[in-house]
Amino acid sequence: MKSTIHLFGKAAGVVVLASVLAGAGVAVAQDKSLPPGVVAEQNGVQVTLQDIDAFAARIPEKDRAGFFDSPKRIETTILSLLLKKQLTVKARAEKLDNDPLVQRRLQLSAEDVLSAVQLEHYQNALKQPDFSELAREYYLAHKDEFVETGEVDVKHVLVSIKDRSDDEAKARIGKVEAAARANPDTFDKLVDEYSDDPSKADNHGLIEHAESGNMAPPFAKAALALTKVGQVSPIVKTEFGYHVLKLVRHKPDRQKSYDEIKTALIEKLRGDWVGQQMAQYTGDLRGKPLQASPDLVASLRTRFLAASEVTPEMAQKAAEEAAAKKKAAKQEPEKQD
Repeated sequence: MKSTIHLFGKAAGVVVLASVLAGAGVAVAQDKSLPPGVVAEQNGVQVTLQDIDAFAARIPEKDRAGFFDSPKRIETTILSLLLKKQLTVKARAEKLDNDPLVQRRLQLSAEDVLSAVQLEHYQNALKQPDFSELAREYYLAHKDEFVETGEVDVKHVLVSIKDRSDDEAKARIGKVEAAARANPDTFDKLVDEYSDDPSKADNHGLIEHAESGNMAPPFAKAALALTKVGQVSPIVKTEFGYHVLKLVRHKPDRQKSYDEIKTALIEKLRGDWVGQQMAQYTGDLRGKPLQASPDLVASLRTRFLAASEVTPEMAQKAAEEAAAKKKAAKQEPEKQD
C-alpha cells in the first residue's frame, strides 16, 4: 500500500501532514527531522508507516485507497494511533498489563487478529474455477433472470372508501368501468368526474412507471397486465380504494445481453463460491467433537448479575426453598407430639 507521504511526495508530504495536524490544534515541530519511516511523533511515541499499514489491513482492500484519499481521515487516523500509543505507555508504566484478566484480554485480541488472518490466508489460497465460462453457462440457463422489466404508464380513476361505504364505492367504480369499456376515449372525463385522487388536478390521473415497486402491489400487477395502449383494466382494489386503469404507454420487457451483465454476474458467482468454501471451512471446524461443562455454561446466565439482580428462575427457586422450609417447620411440632 502506498503511504500518504509517498503519494504526495516527501517534501509535500511533510507540509500536508503538518497542516493537517496543525489544523486539529496539534503543535507540529517542522524543524525536527523524524527517523525514516516515522509518520508522526508525539510525547515520546511514534506512528510509523508499518503502523499505518497494519491499520489499513483492517479496511477491505478495495476501500483502502478511497479511505486514505481524505486529509480528514488521515488526520483522524494518525491522531488516534498517537493517542492509543500514549495510553499504552501509561498503562505499562502503571503495570496494568500484569493483571491476569488484562493479559487474557490481550490474548483474546491476538486471537481475533490471528483468526481473521487465517481466514484471509485460506481464502487467498483457494483455487478458483474459471468464472467466465461458468457465468456464460449460467446466463444461458437462466436468461429470464436478466430481463429488464418494461415501463408502464397508466391513467386511473380512484374511488376512495374513506368517506363512503364499501358497497357505495363498488357501485361507483362499477359505473366507471362500464363507461370506460364502452368508450375508452372518455377516460379523461371519467377521471375529472369520478376520481378521488387528490393529485388529479396536477396529473389528470396519469401514473408513470406504474409497474414500479413504489406502487401498491395489486395496482402494479394490474398495470403490467395491460398490453395494448387504450386497454382498460378490471376493477382493482388497494388500500386506498377501488381503481380502474387505462394503458397510456407500454415499453416492453427487454432481454439483457450477456455482455451487459457479464462483469456483475462473474463477481456474484465468485462471491457465492468463495462464501460457500469459507462456510464449509468454518463449518468443518465447528463440527469437530465438542465437550462442554453444562454447569459452567448454565452459570454464565448469572455470572455477571449485580448482587441486587435476580432472574425469574432464581426467584422461583428461592420461593420453592422458602415454601419447603415453611412446610418443614410446620411438620416439626407434629413429630414432637
